Amino acid sequence: MFLIYIRMFQLFNLDTTLGKIVLIILIIIASHFHILFGIAIVLIAISLTEDIIEGMEDKESSKQSPQDTFRKNNCEGNFLMKDNEIVTPDIIKKSFPNLTFSDKECNPCDVDCKFEIIDSEERITNEDNLKAQDSNSIPIDREQVIKKNN
Repeated sequence: MFLIYIRMFQLFNLDTTLGKIVLIILIIIASHFHILFGIAIVLIAISLTEDIIEGMEDKESSKQSPQDTFRKNNCEGNFLMKDNEIVTPDIIKKSFPNLTFSDKECNPCDVDCKFEIIDSEERITNEDNLKAQDSNSIPIDREQVIKKNN
Protein backbone atom coordinates (compact mmCIF):
# COMPACT_ATOMS: atom_id res chain seq x y z
CA MET A 1 0.00 0.00 0.00
CA PHE A 2 2.87 2.33 0.85
CA LEU A 3 4.38 1.76 -2.62
CA ILE A 4 1.09 2.80 -4.23
CA TYR A 5 1.22 6.15 -2.40
CA ILE A 6 4.82 6.70 -3.47
CA ARG A 7 3.94 5.92 -7.10
CA MET A 8 0.95 8.31 -6.99
CA PHE A 9 3.14 11.02 -5.50
CA GLN A 10 5.61 10.55 -8.36
CA LEU A 11 2.83 10.79 -10.95
CA PHE A 12 1.34 13.95 -9.46
CA ASN A 13 4.67 15.65 -8.88
CA LEU A 14 4.41 19.32 -9.88
CA ASP A 15 7.46 18.94 -12.12
CA THR A 16 5.50 16.66 -14.48
CA THR A 17 2.80 17.69 -16.93
CA LEU A 18 0.24 15.44 -15.26
CA GLY A 19 0.99 17.01 -11.89
CA LYS A 20 0.52 20.51 -13.29
CA ILE A 21 -2.79 19.56 -14.90
CA VAL A 22 -4.04 18.05 -11.63
CA LEU A 23 -2.98 21.22 -9.78
CA ILE A 24 -4.84 23.47 -12.23
CA ILE A 25 -7.99 21.33 -11.94
CA LEU A 26 -7.71 21.43 -8.15
CA ILE A 27 -7.36 25.24 -8.21
CA ILE A 28 -10.41 25.58 -10.48
CA ILE A 29 -12.53 23.32 -8.26
CA ALA A 30 -11.43 25.13 -5.10
CA SER A 31 -12.05 28.55 -6.68
CA HIS A 32 -15.55 27.42 -7.67
CA PHE A 33 -16.44 27.13 -3.97
CA HIS A 34 -14.65 30.29 -2.86
CA ILE A 35 -11.88 32.42 -4.37
CA LEU A 36 -9.84 32.24 -1.14
CA PHE A 37 -9.72 28.43 -1.37
CA GLY A 38 -8.18 28.75 -4.84
CA ILE A 39 -5.67 31.31 -3.62
CA ALA A 40 -4.79 29.05 -0.67
CA ILE A 41 -4.12 26.11 -3.04
CA VAL A 42 -1.90 28.32 -5.21
CA LEU A 43 0.07 29.49 -2.17
CA ILE A 44 0.48 25.93 -0.91
CA ALA A 45 1.67 24.79 -4.35
CA ILE A 46 4.19 27.64 -4.50
CA SER A 47 5.52 26.85 -1.03
CA LEU A 48 5.86 23.15 -1.92
CA THR A 49 7.76 23.84 -5.15
CA GLU A 50 10.22 26.30 -3.62
CA ASP A 51 13.54 24.73 -2.73
CA ILE A 52 14.89 27.66 -0.75
CA ILE A 53 16.97 26.73 2.24
CA GLU A 54 18.20 29.66 4.24
CA GLY A 55 21.21 29.44 6.42
CA MET A 56 24.89 28.87 6.07
CA GLU A 57 24.85 26.46 3.15
CA ASP A 58 27.24 28.64 1.15
CA LYS A 59 30.05 28.85 3.73
CA GLU A 60 32.89 28.05 1.34
CA SER A 61 32.30 30.88 -1.13
CA SER A 62 31.49 33.42 1.59
CA LYS A 63 35.00 32.98 3.05
CA GLN A 64 36.62 33.61 -0.33
CA SER A 65 37.50 37.21 -1.09
CA PRO A 66 36.88 38.67 -4.57
CA GLN A 67 40.65 38.69 -5.11
CA ASP A 68 40.86 34.95 -4.35
CA THR A 69 37.98 34.27 -6.70
CA PHE A 70 39.72 36.33 -9.41
CA ARG A 71 42.93 34.35 -8.88
CA LYS A 72 41.04 31.06 -8.98
CA ASN A 73 39.32 31.96 -12.26
CA ASN A 74 42.17 33.75 -14.09
CA CYS A 75 45.49 32.39 -12.81
CA GLU A 76 47.34 29.25 -13.75
CA GLY A 77 50.21 28.89 -11.35
CA ASN A 78 51.77 32.34 -11.15
CA PHE A 79 50.65 33.37 -14.66
CA LEU A 80 47.66 35.58 -15.40
CA MET A 81 45.62 34.08 -18.24
CA LYS A 82 42.89 35.36 -20.54
CA ASP A 83 41.50 33.38 -23.46
CA ASN A 84 44.20 30.72 -22.88
CA GLU A 85 46.98 33.28 -23.40
CA ILE A 86 49.39 34.69 -20.83
CA VAL A 87 48.67 38.34 -19.98
CA THR A 88 51.84 40.39 -19.71
CA PRO A 89 52.15 43.22 -17.15
CA ASP A 90 51.99 45.93 -19.81
CA ILE A 91 48.54 44.82 -21.05
CA ILE A 92 46.89 44.00 -17.70
CA LYS A 93 44.87 47.26 -17.72
CA LYS A 94 43.69 46.59 -21.26
CA SER A 95 42.77 42.97 -20.59
CA PHE A 96 41.23 43.53 -17.14
CA PRO A 97 39.94 47.13 -16.93
CA ASN A 98 38.06 46.39 -13.70
CA LEU A 99 41.31 45.91 -11.73
CA THR A 100 42.79 48.77 -9.72
CA PHE A 101 46.04 48.27 -7.87
CA SER A 102 46.38 49.62 -4.33
CA ASP A 103 50.10 50.40 -4.30
CA LYS A 104 51.86 49.77 -7.57
CA GLU A 105 51.13 47.51 -10.51
CA CYS A 106 51.98 43.93 -9.71
CA ASN A 107 51.13 40.38 -10.73
CA PRO A 108 47.53 39.74 -9.55
CA CYS A 109 48.33 36.03 -9.31
CA ASP A 110 50.84 36.80 -6.56
CA VAL A 111 49.26 36.58 -3.09
CA ASP A 112 51.20 39.68 -1.94
CA CYS A 113 49.73 41.81 -4.76
CA LYS A 114 47.12 44.24 -3.43
CA PHE A 115 44.33 45.07 -5.85
CA GLU A 116 40.60 45.76 -5.95
CA ILE A 117 37.98 44.67 -8.41
CA ILE A 118 35.50 47.36 -9.45
CA ASP A 119 32.16 45.89 -10.45
CA SER A 120 30.37 47.22 -13.52
CA GLU A 121 27.54 48.96 -11.60
CA GLU A 122 30.02 50.95 -9.49
CA ARG A 123 31.95 51.85 -12.63
CA ILE A 124 28.81 53.09 -14.40
CA THR A 125 27.84 55.13 -11.34
CA ASN A 126 31.29 56.72 -11.24
CA GLU A 127 31.16 57.51 -14.96
CA ASP A 128 27.69 59.07 -14.59
CA ASN A 129 28.94 61.24 -11.72
CA LEU A 130 31.82 62.49 -13.87
CA LYS A 131 29.62 63.50 -16.80
CA ALA A 132 28.87 67.18 -17.27
CA GLN A 133 25.50 68.42 -16.04
CA ASP A 134 23.27 71.01 -17.62
CA SER A 135 23.45 74.10 -15.42
CA ASN A 136 19.78 74.80 -16.10
CA SER A 137 18.82 71.62 -14.28
CA ILE A 138 20.45 72.73 -11.01
CA PRO A 139 18.22 74.98 -8.84
CA ILE A 140 19.87 78.25 -7.83
CA ASP A 141 18.83 80.56 -4.99
CA ARG A 142 19.69 83.91 -6.57
CA GLU A 143 19.24 85.90 -3.38
CA GLN A 144 21.73 83.77 -1.52
CA VAL A 145 24.24 84.08 -4.37
CA ILE A 146 23.89 87.88 -4.34
CA LYS A 147 24.45 87.94 -0.56
CA LYS A 148 27.65 85.90 -0.93
CA ASN A 149 29.04 88.29 -3.55
CA ASN A 150 28.40 91.40 -1.40
